[in-house]
Amino acid sequence: MTDIMRPARHQVDRPESELLHSGNAGFIISRYAHFKPGHEQEGLNFVAEVLKHMNKADLNGMTFFFFQKAFGDQAKHHWFINMKSPADYAASLEMVDHDETTKILLNDDVVADDRGFGSWGNAVVQGSITEHILVPQHGLDYGEDDHHEAWVPEAWRQTSVPPEEQLNSANAPLMVHRVAQARYPMRKEARYYAFAWQNYVNENLRGKVTSYLYEETFGAMDRLHMLIHLSSYEAWEELRNLPDRDPKFRKLVERQMISPEKGGGTGADAFVPGGVTDTLLVPRQL
Repeated sequence: MTDIMRPARHQVDRPESELLHSGNAGFIISRYAHFKPGHEQEGLNFVAEVLKHMNKADLNGMTFFFFQKAFGDQAKHHWFINMKSPADYAASLEMVDHDETTKILLNDDVVADDRGFGSWGNAVVQGSITEHILVPQHGLDYGEDDHHEAWVPEAWRQTSVPPEEQLNSANAPLMVHRVAQARYPMRKEARYYAFAWQNYVNENLRGKVTSYLYEETFGAMDRLHMLIHLSSYEAWEELRNLPDRDPKFRKLVERQMISPEKGGGTGADAFVPGGVTDTLLVPRQL
């Protein structure tokens, strides 16, 4: 799969060093939408054109990446808008309101239905566009840096793996978006467990897997997000099999991380039962 899957950086006509991505952004919008049956290609073409146009604009480095699900609902598509800070979002809204090319893209009659031609919105299932704000988790076990360039310390700082060896949403051919709902009484333990899990994976699967941890801001309280970047599908299988083949990792996941006063339990017990979901994403090939 990854032999022919180009990472998302191919979607942007800028040097990789100028891209914002999951590792160096301070504020990320995760957005997804369902396209109507029979209108998937029109929707895909529209999103691709808008993202190409926005990526050419001077929006303080803001970078848009377009992904699709590898398995499951093929009408559901994802894009990630990477920014340094929330203030940069205002610049994109200004562009939507005043840039002539953007207005044409948004309002042009490009989608046909029973009533004739209409704007791109006709290709989308009404009410399906959903957004989550992801902010890199900080203030746990890694050192703070007062000189970070983003709104908060960037996610690449969460690991001791050198930045040039890390995978991210720009250079990884596969990415798993993990969403986990922490139980409120154990919300602190949930974060520490997620961070401990991530530290072990990043160190022991270096070059194959890089995981970053994010807090959902302005959304559901105590809902955590991980973006797990993979060098190949084989790397995902290696990660999945880690508890069976690595005694140290198994010891980590079996460790009692919840105090007896709270009922005890492992790190996994700090999350709502059934509250962890994984979605395997691949960059849309433009």
